[in-house]
Amino acid sequence: MKIVVAPDAFKDCLSAKGVCTALQNGIFKAIPTAEVFCVPLADGGEGTADCFAAATDGKRVSVQVQNAYGAPKTAQYILSADRKTALVEMAQASGIQGIDKNCLHTKYASTYGTGELILHAVRNGAAHIIVGLGGSATTDGGMGALAALGVRFLDVFGKELPPVGAHMEKVAAIEVPKSPIFQGEIRFTYACDVQNPFFGETGAAFVFARQKGATDAEIAELDSGLRNLAAQYKAAFHRDIEKVPAMGAAGGLCGGLFAAFGGTVQSGFEMLADLTDLDRKIAAADLVLTGEGRTDRQTAFGKLPARVTMHAAKHGVPCVLISGDIAPDFDAATAGFAAAIALKTPEMPVADSIAHAKELLARAAYTYLQAQK
Repeated sequence: MKIVVAPDAFKDCLSAKGVCTALQNGIFKAIPTAEVFCVPLADGGEGTADCFAAATDGKRVSVQVQNAYGAPKTAQYILSADRKTALVEMAQASGIQGIDKNCLHTKYASTYGTGELILHAVRNGAAHIIVGLGGSATTDGGMGALAALGVRFLDVFGKELPPVGAHMEKVAAIEVPKSPIFQGEIRFTYACDVQNPFFGETGAAFVFARQKGATDAEIAELDSGLRNLAAQYKAAFHRDIEKVPAMGAAGGLCGGLFAAFGGTVQSGFEMLADLTDLDRKIAAADLVLTGEGRTDRQTAFGKLPARVTMHAAKHGVPCVLISGDIAPDFDAATAGFAAAIALKTPEMPVADSIAHAKELLARAAYTYLQAQK
């Protein structure tokens, strides 16, 4: 029997690779002769770098950068084996994970550290930068990242502004350096799985800023700032990002980088699916197992397991979802899954399901496969 194991990470619990290993253990216990193809996946946010490294035999490069609030931290990017492509996962430098929820104040957060990673990768020889967008603590429209690359944001008096969301409304002019990165020598790809515009009712501020600590008044202020910043980007870089989908990804970081460098927006999931040859592996398989930390009705609307089952359906291969927890509003059959299995039972504390995730994943795979015999 040939089985493809293609999960997302279980957030705050196991990496996608860790989930693969646990499921593989259960498969081999049930079917020792099974052929298992492990394909750890991500969607552009946290974990994308790990999956890219596995897919390209890439090298991890550690850099001292600023986190979203200016504190020093060590972040990594992945340099491909041929050193021509770098994957910069913005969440590594400017992410929300690891920051106390009581300390989130997105209007004062910056993507500067992400820019530091990009600059280091370019100086390391990378001519193609893939930016994984997702999991950000920021709503600065990309000001921070561009500032790290040498761009200066000026107010009406010609005074340089610190590159945080609170200052987007004050930007009256942008000075662009004459460095090679701004001469079209570097190619950019933006890996994300949201289509939100830069500003407006479905833009970066109104949709995402609240979960990053913004109040209603601050959300309106940030949206106004993003509108102003888009106009200033158009004047400085001659690219209009107002109606381009996905520009609101990662608090508008996608829009800022796209305005400055152009490039291509690509689904983070589909990028990794191409790199890992997911379709070919599924086409040759008898079963696909996928998973995520928690499943609810939103899973069916484009989250990673739903994308995996769409690929499986193209080839007529059944896909089984094994999730940490499954909400009552989720309908597995309607979402296209042959079955959906939750690790957590109603009486099990969440902490226990997280602590024993490896064993529970292995048991779930074993139990399902035994039942199919």
